[in-house]
Parts: sequence; structure tokens; C-alpha cells
Amino acid sequence: MTHRLLLLTLPLLGGCALLAEPHPAPPPVPAAWDTMVPDKAAPVWPDAQWWQGFGSAELDRLEAQAESANTDLAAAFARIRQAEAQAKVAGAPLLPSLSAGGSGDRSISRNTSSGSTSGSGLSPGGGSGTRTSTSFSGNLQASYEIDLFGGNAAAAESAGLSLMGTRYEREATALTVRANVATTYLQILSLRDRVRLAQETLKIAEDVLEVLTLQVQAGAASDLELAQQRAAVAQQRASLTAQQQNERQARDALAVLLGRAPQGFVVDGKSLTSLTLPAITPGLPATLLERRPDLRRADATLRAAGLDIVTARANRLPSLSLTARGSVQAATVAALFDGPGTVTALAGSLTAPLFEGNRLEGQQEQATARRDEAIESYRAAVLAALRDVEDALSAAVSAEQQYAFAREAYEQAQTALRIVEARFRAGTVGFLTVLDTQRTVFQTNDSLVQADLARFNARVSLYKALGGGWDGTTKSGQ
Repeated sequence: MTHRLLLLTLPLLGGCALLAEPHPAPPPVPAAWDTMVPDKAAPVWPDAQWWQGFGSAELDRLEAQAESANTDLAAAFARIRQAEAQAKVAGAPLLPSLSAGGSGDRSISRNTSSGSTSGSGLSPGGGSGTRTSTSFSGNLQASYEIDLFGGNAAAAESAGLSLMGTRYEREATALTVRANVATTYLQILSLRDRVRLAQETLKIAEDVLEVLTLQVQAGAASDLELAQQRAAVAQQRASLTAQQQNERQARDALAVLLGRAPQGFVVDGKSLTSLTLPAITPGLPATLLERRPDLRRADATLRAAGLDIVTARANRLPSLSLTARGSVQAATVAALFDGPGTVTALAGSLTAPLFEGNRLEGQQEQATARRDEAIESYRAAVLAALRDVEDALSAAVSAEQQYAFAREAYEQAQTALRIVEARFRAGTVGFLTVLDTQRTVFQTNDSLVQADLARFNARVSLYKALGGGWDGTTKSGQ
């Protein structure tokens, strides 16, 4: 009768679950971006394969290699598997537990009294005998804790949200890896452009040095001017060596991003001029919250923190457990399954915490504080995402303007160098004018290449700030 009453009360007890904390609203999202985009493109979202817009088959291959071999992504998958296992552990209290056991016993008794040896179980002859008895027992136990106030369900749901947060974290890691592969590849091509321009500038300086040496020998120039030009040539050679070293370090960094050793790693690309500059596609701010995996992760963390408060509250309230036991004994193993001799029992227990030294209260306060922190972290993440996009848009527009100015300065410096070099050969201008013009050409050459790199990097930064075309799907750790 008791167990029937308990079973009938289960549906009623399930309705006592505590309510979850309300989910706070995110910060207001603007209707449009402040930066005006010059590209005449619709405000669409970037493609998930955004790097293909640069028109480099080699970059496409590098991105695919990073996706399959990057160590950070492999570690992220391992964290997903850990979270999946933890979600299973957290969901276990919602199911009944079942255990079984068995034992066998064999006893031997000896009779050492004198007398007749007749009788069952006694060995013949002498005055002693041995009696052997064997018994077997089996037991089965099932127990179940009724989730009176929804604490176990909240803990399981919180673990599920933590799992989703780990999957979102993997997508954020993948976005960062893709952006790093692209920027490092672009940097390598840019450094090769800078090396090539430095070599051209060095060739001009060496030609001037050769002319100046002849003039010194003829008495038309001074040793001071010759020493100044030699210093300029040495300085440009040193700069060239530094650029070559930077290019090597960038290649090594790219190899590590691909999960490879730097030794023997080769990049075929030669120049940024071989790539295509994609159009700016900023999308709309309203969809940013769903398109960035780090924001989705912050949201999942916030929701899980709200459920942790429910679990902490439930731990302070009474708990009800049901236990069913069954056991059987028999002289043989086969007789265990005959049915007679079976003993069954059903029990229920209700326990409530009375005094735990404020431990449970402290845990609830801690969970509440963690949720407050998660709220502010989520809001900060949203604001930072809006800032990232706005900054990237502004940088893209500014980079185009800077590149145009750098291009003009480069062309004018080249023209000035040709004029000054011709006049120097004719003896109508002094050496200092040639030296200053050379320095200007070197600086404008380098500035032009860096301005070009800034245009490409601005596109990568924009795509990363927009979530890289992520559509919300996640991968499991399997």
C-alpha cells in the first residue's frame, strides 16, 4: 500500500520544480553601422568560405590543412568530448540506478565423536565425519531520487548548455585560426614585396655609389660624399636582411598554424598583387548576435548560470528517495530462478538539511554572484562585438584612402628620383639632393606595400568581426 501511494504522488511532486531565473535582455543593437561603405554591394553576410574571395588557390589549400591539423582545434575537440561526458554525468541522477549482486557459500563441519559412523553425510570408518553444505544467494536493488524541486533537471540542463558553450568555443577557435592563417599568408606575400622593392632600391643606391666612386677618382666629388653613400648602401642592405628574416619567421608561424614543423615548409605565393581584394559586405547589426560563436557561448554560459541557481536552491530543500530490493537464496544456482524463497522490499526516505554551517546558503549566493558576473560578461561581449565590426569597417575605409595616398607618394618619389639621378650625372645637382631623394623613394616604397597589406588585413578583420560567415551549426567531439 505504501509503494502505491508513493507512485501516485510522483506526478504531483514533479510540479514542485523551482522556476529558472529570467534571461536578461542583451544590450540594444543599432539598426545600421555608422561607417559608410564605399563598395556598392548589398549588406549581405560574408560567405563561410570568405577567404576564397582573395582568389588564391594556395590560401584555399592552407585553410583546409589548418582545419584538419591545427593543434588548437584538436584540443578544442578534446574539450568538447570532456563536456559531452560531463553532460552524461549530470544527467544520471534523473534516471533510476540499478545494481545486482550474488554470492556463494560452502561450509564444512567435522564430527570427531566416537561411535557409529552410520548416517548421511558421515565418512565411513573411525570415529570422525565431515558434513558439507552449499548455498547461493542473489539480490537486485533499484533506487530513484525524485526530483522534487527540479534541482537535478536544472543541473543536467546546465551541463547541456555548458556543452553547447564548449562547441561554440570550438567554432570561435576555428574562426581565429582561419583569420590567423589568412593574415600570416598575406604577411608573407607583403614581406616578399618589401624585399623585392628593397632590392630594387639597393640596386639604385649601388649604381649611384659606383658613379660617385668614379667622380671621387676624377676629383669631381669628395671623400665625405663617398662615405655618406657607402653608409646609405650599408643601411639598405641591413634593412633588406631584416625583411628577409621577417619573411622567414612568418613562414615558420604559418607552418605551426597548419600543425607542421617549419623545416622544409614552402609558400609558393610571390606578391600581394596576385590576389583579389574582396568587396566589403558588413551585413546588418541585428544578426550579429546569432553570427558570432563567442556571443553564443557567452549566452549559453549565462543561461547555465541561471540554472545553477535553481540547483543551489533545490539543495537546500527536502529530497525524497525510493528504494526497491529483492533477494533470493537457494541450494543451487539453478534454483535461484525458480521463484520460491524470494524476499522483496520497497522503502521511501525523506531527508531535509537542517544545519550545514551556512554551506548551502553560501553555495546559492555564490551561484547568484556567478550569474551576475555572466550577465555583465555577456553584455560586455556584445558591446565588444559591435565595436569590433565598427572598427573593422572604419579600418577598411581608412586603409583604402591611405593606400591611394601612398600610391601617389610612391609615384611622385619615383619621378623625382629619375630627374635627380639624371641631373646628378650631368653635374647640375649636388650629392645631398640625390641622397635625400633615395631615402624618400625607399620610404615610399615600403609605405606603399604596408598600405596594401593594411587593405587586405582590414578585410580579414572585418570577416572575423562578423563571425566569418558562421551559420550557427556546431560539431561534436566525436
